[in-house]
Parts: sequence; C-alpha cells; structure tokens
Amino acid sequence: MLDLSFPWPIGPIPIAMTVWASYGLYRAVVTRDGVTWESVVSVLGLVAFMAALTAQVVKPVINQALSLMIAQFLGTGACFLLVKLLWSVQKTKPEPSAPSLRRPDVKMLRGMGICLSFLIVLDGLFFLFPDAGKCAHFKGYMANKCAGKELFIGIHDLPVEIYFGVVLGVPAMAGLILGIWALFRTAGLPNADEPGTKKSTGG
Repeated sequence: MLDLSFPWPIGPIPIAMTVWASYGLYRAVVTRDGVTWESVVSVLGLVAFMAALTAQVVKPVINQALSLMIAQFLGTGACFLLVKLLWSVQKTKPEPSAPSLRRPDVKMLRGMGICLSFLIVLDGLFFLFPDAGKCAHFKGYMANKCAGKELFIGIHDLPVEIYFGVVLGVPAMAGLILGIWALFRTAGLPNADEPGTKKSTGG
C-alpha cells in the first residue's frame, strides 16, 4: 500500500516547482514560443524531478557521488533534447547571419573553467560529505528544525540530493559541453580576440 505519511522522499516544494515547470513547458509548445528563459528553466526543473523520481524508484546501489554524476550527465543530454524540441516548434526564429567562425576568446575559456570548477566542488562535496545535513546528526531544536525542513523539501536522501545536484550541476555541465563543442568546431581557425582577424576597411 502506498505510504503518503510525511515526510515524503521528494517534498511538496520540489513537486510544486515541477508542476510549474510542466505547465511552462506545455505552454511553450502550445503557443509555439519555443526557446525562452522560462521554457529553459522549465526544462531544467522537469528533468531534475524526473532524475530524483528515478533515483527513488530504482534505488541505485552504486556510490552516491557516482549516481549524481550520472544523473547530471544524462540530465544534460535530456535538457539538450528538450530544448531542441522547443526550437523545432518555435514559430519565429532569428534570421541566420553570415557565418563568422572564430575560436572562443579568453572570456569563454574562463567561463568554461568556472563551470568545471563548480562541478568539481559540487560533486566533491557530495563525495566527501555524503551524510551531511541528515536529521539523525542533530538533537533538540536543530533536530526539530531539520524535520520541519524535510516536511517541505523531502527526506535528506539520494532523491533530494539528485534533485538539487541536477538543478545546480546541469547548467554548469551544459556550459562546459557547449564550450568544448565550440573548441572542436573552430579548431584551426583564428582566435576571436586575435589582432588582425577583422577585415580591414581601408583602401
């Protein structure tokens, strides 16, 4: 029999955010608005919930940090596919401009470094402190406060950790993958910030 007693493995707040995300994605498809900030955030929220729900149902026996990294990688792929779907139904697309490929500049490389560093820190914290924040570690007032938080967020276990790990980690992983793709796509081309790459207009 289904046990609906509180706290739930995935709390009311993530569930409510997923309902909002589902509506945002549905609206983007029906109205054919396609890729917007709202629809991209909706995709991220929906993918994070599906990853957490999968962790709750499957209950993987592998290491918690490894489960998170797999969820982030698969979640990033799912986000790319859903954004591609939104782009395919978008009614108004920007006019294609003349191709002017250049290798990524220093700012993009710095952004890739930030994304990679953030992923290492985030996943490293999950690896080093897998039980941090669990209510069993607290007593008295702090235990009651932790239990109250679990009523809204969910039990501090793998599904909730996967949810927030995907919400925070997928944007960083997506940025890193897009940067790597740009590097391969523009291999052998001049750098964007290299002097003399702009066409001279003088006679």
